[in-house]
Amino acid sequence: MSTTANIVPRTADSALAADVRSVLAGLRWRIQAYLWLEGLSLAVIWLGATFWIALGLDYLPVLVGASEMPQWTRAILLLVMAGGFGYILYRWVFERLSAPLSDRSMAMLLERRFTDFNDTLMTSVELSQRRPEDMEFNEEMFARTSALARDLLPKIRYGSVFNIGRLVLFMFLAFGLIGSIAAFGVTNPNTLRKGIERIVLLQDQAWPRQASISIVGIEVQRPATTDDPAPRPLSLPFDENRKVKVAKGANVTLRVQAKLPPDAKIAPENCTVYYNSQGREGIRSERGRVAMTLFRDQASARNFWLEEKPFKGILSTLSFDVVGYDHRVRDYRIEVVESPAVVETKLDLVYPTYIVDEATSSYLPKLDKEYLPSGEFQPAGTHVSLKFRASKPIREATIIDPEAKREADEQAQSKDPVQVAKAREVVWKYAMVMDQADPSRFHCDLGNLAKNIALEVSLIDTDGVTTEQPHRVFLSIIDDQPPQVDVTLKGIGSSVTPNVLIPLRGKIADDYGIEQKGEKDQAVSVARLQIQTADRVDPKSLPFNLKKAGEVEEDFDFRALRSQDRALELQPKGKLILNVRARDRFNLKGSEPHEGASQIYTLDVVTPEELLAQLEVREIGLRRRMEQVVEEMNQLRDSLLRFKASLSPMAAGKEPAAADEGEGAKSPEDVLRAKIALRRSRVTQAINQSEKSGQETLGVALGFETIREELINNRVDTEDRKKRLKEQIADPLKTICATSFPALDNQLKALDEALEKLAAGNPPENLADDALTQATDTIAELDAVLQKMLDLETFNELLDIVRDLLGDQEKLIDRTKAERKRQALEELNK
Repeated sequence: MSTTANIVPRTADSALAADVRSVLAGLRWRIQAYLWLEGLSLAVIWLGATFWIALGLDYLPVLVGASEMPQWTRAILLLVMAGGFGYILYRWVFERLSAPLSDRSMAMLLERRFTDFNDTLMTSVELSQRRPEDMEFNEEMFARTSALARDLLPKIRYGSVFNIGRLVLFMFLAFGLIGSIAAFGVTNPNTLRKGIERIVLLQDQAWPRQASISIVGIEVQRPATTDDPAPRPLSLPFDENRKVKVAKGANVTLRVQAKLPPDAKIAPENCTVYYNSQGREGIRSERGRVAMTLFRDQASARNFWLEEKPFKGILSTLSFDVVGYDHRVRDYRIEVVESPAVVETKLDLVYPTYIVDEATSSYLPKLDKEYLPSGEFQPAGTHVSLKFRASKPIREATIIDPEAKREADEQAQSKDPVQVAKAREVVWKYAMVMDQADPSRFHCDLGNLAKNIALEVSLIDTDGVTTEQPHRVFLSIIDDQPPQVDVTLKGIGSSVTPNVLIPLRGKIADDYGIEQKGEKDQAVSVARLQIQTADRVDPKSLPFNLKKAGEVEEDFDFRALRSQDRALELQPKGKLILNVRARDRFNLKGSEPHEGASQIYTLDVVTPEELLAQLEVREIGLRRRMEQVVEEMNQLRDSLLRFKASLSPMAAGKEPAAADEGEGAKSPEDVLRAKIALRRSRVTQAINQSEKSGQETLGVALGFETIREELINNRVDTEDRKKRLKEQIADPLKTICATSFPALDNQLKALDEALEKLAAGNPPENLADDALTQATDTIAELDAVLQKMLDLETFNELLDIVRDLLGDQEKLIDRTKAERKRQALEELNK
C-alpha cells in the first residue's frame, strides 16, 4: 500500500527537543572536564616523579663523598622534564579536546553505553540536523521516535560512561606526589630550596656538606748539604689549577685540613686519599687509596698529614682526590719534573710599518707566537720580545749573546783605549723581567732586529737547581725584495691605432705587499702603467688597482683617456712605450721603497688602414704556413702508402735489395731485421711529422686568435670578420689539434709497437690501413679550413676595394665642399 499521502515536507517543529540537547550538552562538558582532570593529573605525576629522580641523582651521591651533577647534565634533565610535561598536556589534553564533540557523537556514545535506546536517540539527532528542504519523511514517525528516546533519558547515568577508577588513581598519585614534596619541604626546607635552585634554576651552588676539608699544600723534604745539614721542608701550595711541581725522587708530605664544629657539623676521624700515578708517556701504572689517620687538632681545625706511599720518593706524576666523610676535593695533581728547562718560548712581534696591511690583517702585531725550534725568521726591523716559560718556578734567568760576549771579551783584552771603550758599549747580556704572577715565566725585550743573533738562556729554579744545557734561541732577519712584475699586453701586436684598448694581464707579487694609496679606511694596492709617447719627454703614469692575490686585469682605453688628458692622445707615425711598475712599502731608516718593473713594450702608432694592411700580411703568412702543413701531411700520407705497399708479397724481395745495396749476401734473419728496421724508421718519421704538424697547426690557430684580438682591441673589427676568424678558422683548427692529430699519433704509435713485436709472416696491414685512413681524414679537415682561409683572403681583398672607394668618395666630397665655398665667396665679391 502506498504511503505517499502521509509524506509531508519537514517543518521547524521537527527540531531536537530541549531535554535531549540538555542531556547531550551535559555529557559534552563532563567529557571535557574528565580530559582536563586526567591530563593535569598525569602532568603533575610526571613533574613530581622526575623531580624526585633528578633530586636523588644530584643529592644522593653527595652523601657518599661524590660530586654533584654538572650543570649541563641538570640542563638535560630539566629539558626532559619540560618536554615530557609539554607532551602530556598536548597528547592528553589539547589534542583530545581539539576533537569535535558533536551531538551525533554524544548520541552514539550514549547508544553504545545504554542499549535500551535501540537507535532511537541516534535517529532523532541525525534527523534533527538535516535541513527541511533536504528530504521528505514521515512526521509522525519522527515524533514517535523522538518520544521513545526522550522517555529513556531519565535512565541515563553519566558516571557509567567514564572510567572513574582510573581518574581517581591518577589524581591520588598526583596529590600524593605533591604532598610528598610539600612534606619534604616542611621537614627539610633548605634541601628542597637548594634542589629547586640546582634542578629548576640550574644554579651551581653546591649541596651543603656536613664536613669541610681543604688541601693546604705539600711539604718537600730538601736534601742536606754541607752548609745546611738539617734543612727545613719547603712548603709549596697548589696553584689555581690545583697543580704543584716537585723534583723527581722527592719525599713529599701531603697536608689536609678539616674544620671543627661549629664551623662544620662533623669533623672526620680520618681522610682517604684516592690516587693514580702515571708512568712514562702518560700511561697509568698504579692506582689505589690510602687512609690519613695522623692528625692534630688546633683551635678551629683538624690537620691531617701523609708522608708514606705514594708520596714518598715520588717518581711519576700523581693525581689524587681526598675524601673526608661526605666532602670530597678532587683533581689535585703533583707533577714530577726534571731540572728546570725552558719548555715554552713565545714571541711578541711588532712588525715594521712597511709590511703591515690592516685591510687584509697581514702582519698585524702578534702576541704569544710560538717559537720555531729550527729558528725564527723575521723581516728586518721587526721589534721582538721573547717570552719564556720554565718547567717549574724559577728564581733567576740569564740570557746572553755568546758572539757579542766573545767580541766584547776580545776587545776588553786589548790595550787600545778605543777598543776598550767599544767593548763597554757591546750589549751581550740582556735584561730579564720576571713575571710576578707566575714565577715560571719571564720575558726579554730585544728591540728591533738589525742582524742575525743566537742567544743562550740559563735558569736557576727555586730549589737552586740550574739548567743542564742552556736553551738556545736563533733569530734571523729576512731582507726585503723588490716586487716581481709579470705583466704582458694581451691581444696587442707591435702596432696599435690611436683608439687602442690596452689590456694588461698578469700578476704582481711582493714579499710584503705593494704600495697602498687611498682613503684611510679604503686603502688599495696600486701599480702604475708608465706611458711615454714620441712627443713627450717625461713619462705619464696611470695607477690601477690590483685584483685578489695581486692579479692584474686592467684595460686602458686610449680613446677615453685622451678625452680626460690631451697629453695621452696618440698620433699616427708615433711611438707608444709602455711598461708596468710597482713599489713596495719598504721604509726602514728612511730608505727608498724598492721598485719592480715589467719588460718595456715599444709600439708603433698607425692608422686603422695601416694596421689592417699589416694584419692582412700576417694572415697571408699564416695561410702559407697552413699550406706548408697540408703539403707535409700529404708527404706523410705518401710515405704511409709506400709503407703499406712494402707489406705486400710482391714487394718482399725488392726492399732488402735496396737496403743492402753495395753489401754482400746476408742470412734470412738479417734480411728480416733490416726490413723491420727500415719500416720502423719510416713510421718514426711519420710520428715526428704528425706531432710537428699538430704543433704548427695549433700555432696557426693561436695566430688567427691573436689577429682577432688585435682587431677588437684596436677597434677596427667587424662582426663578420670576427666570426670568420673564430668560427671558420681558429676553432676548427683547435678541434683538429685536439682530436684528429692525437688520433693519428695513436694509430702511428700502435703501428710502431706492432713492428717492434713483429714476427716473420705476420705484417700489421690492418694497423697501416687505419693510420692511412686517419691521415687522409686529417688532411681533408685541414684542406677545408685552408679553403676558408682563401675565402677570407678574397674577402679582405674586397674590403680593400671598398676602402679605396670610400677614400675616393671622401676626397670627392672634400673637393665639392671646397668648390662650393669658392663659388660662394665669388658671389659675395660681386
